[in-house]
Amino acid sequence: MKSELQAKWWQKPLAKSVGLHLALVLGLFISTLSFWPKPTEIMLSGEAGLSADAPPPPPPAPVEAVAIDKQALEQRVAEIKKQQDDTRKAEEKRIRDLERRAKEAENSRTAEEARLKRVAEEKRKADAAVQASRQAAAEAKKVQEAEAAKARAAEQQRLAKEQERKKAEEAAKAAEAKRKAEQAALAKAQAEREQKAREEREQAERERMIQEQLAAEAEARRRARSQQAVTEVQRYTAMISDAIDRNLIKDESTMRGRTCRVNIRLATNGFVTSVNVISGERVVCDAAVRAVNRAGTLPMSADPDVYNQLKDITLTVAPEFR
Repeated sequence: MKSELQAKWWQKPLAKSVGLHLALVLGLFISTLSFWPKPTEIMLSGEAGLSADAPPPPPPAPVEAVAIDKQALEQRVAEIKKQQDDTRKAEEKRIRDLERRAKEAENSRTAEEARLKRVAEEKRKADAAVQASRQAAAEAKKVQEAEAAKARAAEQQRLAKEQERKKAEEAAKAAEAKRKAEQAALAKAQAEREQKAREEREQAERERMIQEQLAAEAEARRRARSQQAVTEVQRYTAMISDAIDRNLIKDESTMRGRTCRVNIRLATNGFVTSVNVISGERVVCDAAVRAVNRAGTLPMSADPDVYNQLKDITLTVAPEFR
């Protein structure tokens, strides 16, 4: 900035004023030289430089004419001096006016510079104040936003706690209602279990009595059937023995006093499915096996109880002789 001001020093009002004054003085000097009267040249007849063939000079002017010319010349010189004085005075006045205006301009410039400095300082202060105000406003806004955020967070926390409290109360109410319902259900279930237990005990007692009655009746029927079955088994056993004895080929010399025990398995219709010797004399056992096979089908009762006792029967074969 300093170099720029130094580079443009000629643009300042003072430099312009000095330059203008110099130009005016130079112009005045040149005008003075132009208006100065040239000296009158008088050539004498006897002076060197005149040729012998040259025509004679004119006769000299009268003395009065010379005096008139000199007076006119002096008057003209006086007029010129007066003009020059007037011009000089006017120029000096113009220069003074220019200097005054230059000084006033310089003073105005100085005042303007001072005013601009004051304005710039005031603007700087105002800008600083505005910046400080903006910064303070920004800080205040930050503080306000922080306080608002804290308030929102506190409100959210309060609402969350309120919701948690409500949820806890609702959960407590639900738990109490559930507990009461469970107690009622337990009491009802206990009553139902007790009622069911009483009914089951009563039913069990009734069933026990019925079972006892049925068992007694079944036992009575079993004894009756058993007695009947024993009789039937004895009767069919005798019939099976008689059928084997009818098909038995006897030899008194080899079989007298001798026996054989055989196991016979029968189908429901009395058909012999197998016959096996358990023990005894061989001659009797061989004859007994042949007699069973020869019979093929032995007597059998249609009663299942009798069949269950006769389907797998063991007999002792003892040939009898008269």
